Amino acid sequence: MRWGLYLCLGLFSAGLWAEAPMDLESPFLKIAVVRGATGALEEREVTKAKIVGDKIELITTKGGVALFPATDVSAVLPKLPSAGVVYQLGDVDEAIRMLESLPTDLKQRPEASIETLQKWKDLRKPAEEADAKRREEEKKAAEEKVKVELVRLSSWFKEAADFQKPRSEEELEKLRVEGQKFLRNKTGDTAKVYDCLAVLSQVLPKEKGGPLPDLAKLSEVQPNIVPDDLLVWVTAGILIVSFFGLLIGLSFTSSGVTRLREGAVLGGVVFGGLGLAILAGLAAIWWPMSGVGENISFAISPSMERTVIFAKNSIKPVYYLPSVESKASGLEFASSLLASLTPSADSSGMLKGKLKEGTFWLKADAWMWNQPVTALGIPIPVSFMFQGKIPKAAVWSDLSIEKVSLGWLTLPESIGSIFCDGMKSTLQSGLSSGGFASIKATQMDDGQLLISMQASGTKPKFEIKEEDKEVKPDATKAVYRKMITAEELTQEFQKGHGKEFIGKYVLLEGFVERVESGSEVSGVPVASKQVGKKKNKNIDESSLLPQGEFGQNTYDSFYLRTGSKPIRCLIKSQFVFVQDERKDIYLGPSADTISGEPFIKNGYRVKLLTEGRVEEVNRYGEIEVYGIRLDPESLKEQIQIFDPNEVQKK
Repeated sequence: MRWGLYLCLGLFSAGLWAEAPMDLESPFLKIAVVRGATGALEEREVTKAKIVGDKIELITTKGGVALFPATDVSAVLPKLPSAGVVYQLGDVDEAIRMLESLPTDLKQRPEASIETLQKWKDLRKPAEEADAKRREEEKKAAEEKVKVELVRLSSWFKEAADFQKPRSEEELEKLRVEGQKFLRNKTGDTAKVYDCLAVLSQVLPKEKGGPLPDLAKLSEVQPNIVPDDLLVWVTAGILIVSFFGLLIGLSFTSSGVTRLREGAVLGGVVFGGLGLAILAGLAAIWWPMSGVGENISFAISPSMERTVIFAKNSIKPVYYLPSVESKASGLEFASSLLASLTPSADSSGMLKGKLKEGTFWLKADAWMWNQPVTALGIPIPVSFMFQGKIPKAAVWSDLSIEKVSLGWLTLPESIGSIFCDGMKSTLQSGLSSGGFASIKATQMDDGQLLISMQASGTKPKFEIKEEDKEVKPDATKAVYRKMITAEELTQEFQKGHGKEFIGKYVLLEGFVERVESGSEVSGVPVASKQVGKKKNKNIDESSLLPQGEFGQNTYDSFYLRTGSKPIRCLIKSQFVFVQDERKDIYLGPSADTISGEPFIKNGYRVKLLTEGRVEEVNRYGEIEVYGIRLDPESLKEQIQIFDPNEVQKK
């Protein structure tokens, strides 16, 4: 509950009542001191007060209305709350301040006595505790609201990122609308939200053949791998040698058997043994091979599917795909990359070389890849077994092939290294052409790999429907908002929307045109640095005090520049504000002397971080905002000063 201000109105003969801002919406009881028909002062318990021309309208506790000439109302004093009622701290402080500033004759009244003042001061502690509790509850509520929003955002990210999931038009629209709300509320990583919406804008509803109609194009981007020429030549040689070797082996074996039958034992053994050796060598080459360990299906794992799609898209982008991170085991990572290297369906080279689909085994930190190769158009494949170590995260693209086997026959290192280099070149070219060179993989503590892919493609410009755009204040509708600039507040009054702000609290921002300090006594418009102004002995300096709407209360005034109807901010402070001829504003030290650096440089913009209450327009046509505090111990937390040009550059 906030009531803000109850005024001492003792000097009505000076015409000050008509200028006094009132908290007309206060729910608390007040005591109005009025002059009765007999001339004696009477007390009226009232709930509200209203200025009607040169009269004061008082609303009594029974709901009745009484009109009095302004000169007959001596004071409106705060009434102590009933037992159990706790006021806000600002309300208590305002009541104490007002009672302390009353003239001596009014302090004789029971409502303004020292004892009553002490009772108000005793209310500060429970008010402080209630205020602290309220702030803590508001803080917890705000934190809880943020947590809930972040949980919703996390769920939305997970759902929106699955662009391969078939969805209906209604489901896609729901995702889009929810994403727009996150953008409007600035929830979480707004750039990531925008990226997800950009991807969703490319997705078709399942009724129209979605999700991504041209996903097959990504497979066309990556050329299929073709065998190394050396492999083809060796394969053709093995086929030729095997054919003639089989004939020679069978011939020698048959000749050896014939010789043994004829009694030529030595010749039979030599020819028969040589034939069997040739046949055994051919069997070692052609005998079906299998790896040792776990046989991996030669397919891309679900955890690597998105990575493969993103990699292919990076070569010749078909879609806009944002940067993404995913996790996969080393097994899934290695097998998926090799499985994505599809052999060419067409034969190549003069010997018509062609790779066939192979098989893959994984054991501990080693991998084995059985890769069949055909040549000369003969459908019978020659199988090479390539073996190597599973690459680490830092060098995953460096597929080290350590040895090559032809069937069960391991080739000598000198010869095998030639095949290794050829096959390694084939694999590396396939990985590079598929965009896998752009993958960044990091080994994590749990043994998995963190896989990162950069964004690719051009971000589409998707349409934001009218109902999802941020609602701007309609010229025909008044929209109260707490954070507002001086220029905007003036425009609302000019549109006739001032009543929507009167009595409500705002946080203002604007240019300070000039200041009037309640401690000024010189009456001069400007002050000089380190030079005091001479006082005019013929002028009563007390008459030069800025009386304003507060009677004898000398508050400070900040006048904010708006271009039309000015705004006067009535500041509660202990400072002395002084303006020099350059319109720079200083913190004293006295009304007509300045020192040090300016507090507010001319041309700088200020944002008042403590709220003030919007009052009626005074007789000078100024919008008044009352009750802004500038305390010495927390000045930096209550006002922000900045160069508007630098802010615009950012």
